[in-house]
Formats: sequence, structure tokens, C-alpha cells
Amino acid sequence: MEKLFENKTEYNQDVYLEFLRFHSKKYNFGYYAYTVLWAFLFLLCIIICFDTNMRIQGVLITIMLIAFLAYRIIYPQITVKKELSSEKITSKNVNTFEFYDKDIKIINQNGSFIYKYFSFRRVFETDTYFYLYVTKENAFIISKKAFSLGTAEDFSKFIKSKCKLKYKAC
Repeated sequence: MEKLFENKTEYNQDVYLEFLRFHSKKYNFGYYAYTVLWAFLFLLCIIICFDTNMRIQGVLITIMLIAFLAYRIIYPQITVKKELSSEKITSKNVNTFEFYDKDIKIINQNGSFIYKYFSFRRVFETDTYFYLYVTKENAFIISKKAFSLGTAEDFSKFIKSKCKLKYKAC
């Protein structure tokens, strides 16, 4: 297989924080709207339980509401702090991305991994980065300045053709 593009992007705290800002701008409204909707439904159930003298159920649902809100609000903050102090951010980990016709190979200090283009959930292009989302929260960050084979403009056309319905320029 012929290598079409190669990119070596260094992951550091600035890159990660820029990704977090982008991700927040894209997904926070939906995330918090979902949280508010479920909190409202929990509150409605709590009110009904206490109104109909089902106090034990009301207390249990109140505990569930507290646990749900803690999970939705506190857990993401803990995850971000953990990620910022992780070795891949603090040690300035470098990911080498090799793009082929049918797949992408990612090489870093942990080994090498191969992904098919159809496995990406979303692909976003900004002024400085490409974000290839593997899960709802995690993405490969590819710097437009770090192409050693090919150009960012050619890669943009290429990834757009491979991920037609998943690609979005921002």
C-alpha cells in the first residue's frame, strides 16, 4: 500500500485545551440540555412520590438524582484533570499518522494502531486542526502544520471524500 499522507502531531497541554474548547463549543449545549431534561423528570417523580405518600421511593429517587447530577457534572471535570496530568500530555507525546487509501495507521510510544475510515464517528476541520472522533468524547488531533508528506489542503479533500457524511468544516 502506498502512503498518501504523513503527519507528526505533538500532543501537549495547549493542544489538548484547544481541543476541549472546540469540543465544548460543539457538544456542551446538547450535553447540558440532556442533563436538565433528566433532572426535571427526576424532580417530577420526586414530587409525585412525596405527594402520594411514597416517601421511601421519593428518597431513593432523590438519591438517584444526586448520583446522576454528580456523574454528569463532576465526572467530566475529574476526567479532564486526569487527562491533563496523564503521560500523553505531560511528556509531549508525538503521534505519527500515516494515511493510506483504505485506513490510517497511528504510531506512538504505546505501539501502532490501524483504523478504517468508516470507524470514525465525526471528522471536523478547523483553521489549525483536524479532529477525527473515534468515540463521542475522544478524537485524534491532527495539526495542519505537521504534514511531512502531502499538504493540509490535499488532506482536507482526501478526508472529505473518505468520510463524506461525517465530515464538517468549522
